[in-house]
Amino acid sequence: MKKVLKGASIAVAIIIVLMTALYFALGLYYVGGFPCFTWINGIYCTGKSVSEVNAELLKSAPYDGIAIMDKSGARLFVSSAETDLTMDYTGALTEVYRNTDPLKWGLYAFKNLTCEYEPDVMLSRDKVAELVSDWEIFIDPSDLKCSIVKTADGYVLENAFVSLPDKEKVIDKVYESMQSRQSVLDLSNCEECYKELDIRSSDRDKVEVFTKLDGLQNCNITYDLEGVKVSLDKGKASDFILTQRDYDAAFSEKVSKNNPGLGHFIIAGEEKELPEKEDIKIVEGIVTDSEYNPIVSESKIYDFLKNIADSHDTSWMMDEYRKGVSSTIIVNSSSKGDGVVFDIRSEFDYLKDLMLSGTMSNPEERELKLSENAVVYDANEKLGKTYIEVDMGKQMLYYYVDGELNMDMPVVTGNVNRSRGTPTGIYPVYNKRYHTYLRGVDYVSYVNYWLGVNKGVGIHDANWRSKFGDEIYKSDGSHGCINCPYDSVEVLWDVVDIGTPVILYY
Repeated sequence: MKKVLKGASIAVAIIIVLMTALYFALGLYYVGGFPCFTWINGIYCTGKSVSEVNAELLKSAPYDGIAIMDKSGARLFVSSAETDLTMDYTGALTEVYRNTDPLKWGLYAFKNLTCEYEPDVMLSRDKVAELVSDWEIFIDPSDLKCSIVKTADGYVLENAFVSLPDKEKVIDKVYESMQSRQSVLDLSNCEECYKELDIRSSDRDKVEVFTKLDGLQNCNITYDLEGVKVSLDKGKASDFILTQRDYDAAFSEKVSKNNPGLGHFIIAGEEKELPEKEDIKIVEGIVTDSEYNPIVSESKIYDFLKNIADSHDTSWMMDEYRKGVSSTIIVNSSSKGDGVVFDIRSEFDYLKDLMLSGTMSNPEERELKLSENAVVYDANEKLGKTYIEVDMGKQMLYYYVDGELNMDMPVVTGNVNRSRGTPTGIYPVYNKRYHTYLRGVDYVSYVNYWLGVNKGVGIHDANWRSKFGDEIYKSDGSHGCINCPYDSVEVLWDVVDIGTPVILYY
């Protein structure tokens, strides 16, 4: 038993000696290189020399250069090769090598010797400066002209309160960023890279005019026209400002009941007459008074609203109905030839008051009210898909069958200048007559084809006329009936049934 124990002890001793010898042998094997279990920047370094590891690190993390972005969106790429940039990990690697003992590799197996180091970066600042200096963002301040410019979004002031990139500061920032191997540099995050440009005394009048002008154009109103949205934004409100090109026409404006804005102007919060030429100043094409107050044309405000109403009239609503967009049809009940269905006068007063206050409103939505003569119809109920349409503004008659245009013709309607305008509205054809006489207080007329529409007003031929359409109705119109060419009304009379709806509007 003692012999067995003695033999086992000897065997253990031999194993310990062999393992110790192997441990020291491995340690001695790695003398001249990094010890076991050494990782630097993700590179396994065991047994490798400083120069070998340096080469691997440089290969694993190349640096091509830096992409630079300016506030304006301009970009510039500076290549590391063009700046003679070199990198070297030798200093850091040498320090690690000197502070490690190859005979302690067993300890490193448990500690896991892992290091992260940055290389020493060297590059030419002169070459960085040369490459960056040619970038287009560097502008001579004397080349920047302050100006008021008209755009689709209204007037803007250019080159007044401008910050320009400081060339030396930008070069320093690029140089420092490349030293730390940054791949992207956003100059908008670098306040010290920009300097504010002082406003020249010669430009101060432009700044003053724009400040006042911007308050007048800063509008954001959305109009609701029976479900249709129309906006009044800065781009449209800026058109109210009087320009040099408009001055002569504005000066000759005469006050009119039809356009309450004619001959009236808003200057510095007051409604005034337009100053004489010698009393105005022109700044960047904008007309101002002697105190650099921009001038607002009230007639332009009214024209804007009138254009909205004219482009959303009954004719437009009929088109929307045929497209299946809406069944609402609004007709001006007046027979005086005024087809406007929205109350633009009250909205004109509202906008004028805003302009007089000197600043336009915050974002708001307004409903454009209907005029006092407006009558609202449901086209699905009143017209259906087969009907006669008489657009007296265009002096045209259209006949639709099942929603499709079947025929059209030019017409002559009531003489509006003699207060004989054709009545507006939706009426059914109430009778059909052939070869009949029309009698009035001062006339008797023979017609071949007659479609009665409303009381004594009907659709008929007029063999005494050689021309139809255009604006004949204003001076040589009928007594209220719808005069039609013989050949066309003959066909219409033949196909139209009593009860067919007829819509009449200006």
